[in-house]
Amino acid sequence: MLYIRMSLMTPRAGSEHDVAAIMDDLVAYYGKQPGFVKGYKLMAADESGDIGRITVWRSQEAADATAQTEHVLAKRSELAPLLVPESHIERSFHAEEGESLLTQLLRTLHVR
Repeated sequence: MLYIRMSLMTPRAGSEHDVAAIMDDLVAYYGKQPGFVKGYKLMAADESGDIGRITVWRSQEAADATAQTEHVLAKRSELAPLLVPESHIERSFHAEEGESLLTQLLRTLHVR
């Protein structure tokens, strides 16, 4: 079973580029970590302006270990002042590998 993390946030006006750059940095960093499978930066397709990331891991333990590294903690602290207060949402999901990861995520989110 795979482990998926999704983070969504709304940048403060004028901070969109910096938030997107941090997402790029984090996804690239995750790609070099044990247990990482795949990751994507997310950019809202609507007018919300939300930015985020989805990462897929072999286990929750691998995701947790990476989340506690100095690099990730430093990037997360850089994000805080760039975001609309209380707009940062984090969700986690378990996904069975036998099924498309996207299909599993959408079903978990109750999207048809």
